[in-house]
Amino acid sequence: MIGVALEAGGVKGFVHIATLKLFDVYNQKPDIVGGSSFGSIVGTLYSIYQDADKVYAVLSENTEYFLKNNNFSPSKFTNLELVVKESLFTLDEYYKFFKRLYGRTKFSDLKIPVLVVVFDLENMSSMVINEGYIVDAVLASCTVPGVFEPTFIAGSKMLDGGVLSPLPTTELKEYGADKIVASIFVEPKKSYNTQMELMLYIDSLKGEMILQKEVENSDFVISYPIEVDWTEFRKYREIFNLGMNVAMKRRDEFENFLRR
Repeated sequence: MIGVALEAGGVKGFVHIATLKLFDVYNQKPDIVGGSSFGSIVGTLYSIYQDADKVYAVLSENTEYFLKNNNFSPSKFTNLELVVKESLFTLDEYYKFFKRLYGRTKFSDLKIPVLVVVFDLENMSSMVINEGYIVDAVLASCTVPGVFEPTFIAGSKMLDGGVLSPLPTTELKEYGADKIVASIFVEPKKSYNTQMELMLYIDSLKGEMILQKEVENSDFVISYPIEVDWTEFRKYREIFNLGMNVAMKRRDEFENFLRR
């Protein structure tokens, strides 16, 4: 049983489409997909369409619509606002994007099982959602702390799945995957000059440690070198093209993996 784990990472997640394209190239499909944050978007769309090219077409069209109708730029806020505000954007500004993607599609409509990972703020733990309306689960998985206000599922506050589970390989194993493909990003090391930058640097180190533990559960890893911030959605085309270049260079290795 082959599972695919798609890392959280905002617009960088466009490269996950390239990972799934490798399955299309060899006319195979994963048995189960796990995704946190933007990884959950790509994973659920792939389960709906079972075609990486279609996923890119749908996601890019909706990204263009979102950019045209929203001034999404967390970087425009000051460090003080980032500290004192609970969130920078309301869910109303965010929900329409997901509603356009999924409508009233449910997990029971999916053709490939998908695990959407969220962070349960009440219990301070990661949680898998794989039933109900997809729009609710994916919205919850993409609510980046401090940027978006928490959403509610079953009466509990939920935040971005990447908080504790940026790459849900553990969850995939718990649901029966015995071989796991991990789709991850390799980012340049951050530097710091101010105390705020130092805090962010330390936080990134903690994230790297969590990610590395999840990568160790994987049997085939595709790493994409990306030097953009997760919020730079206007760069989605070049990110996708970079992903395709990297993935297609791994075709032979991937074919060997599938044949094992």
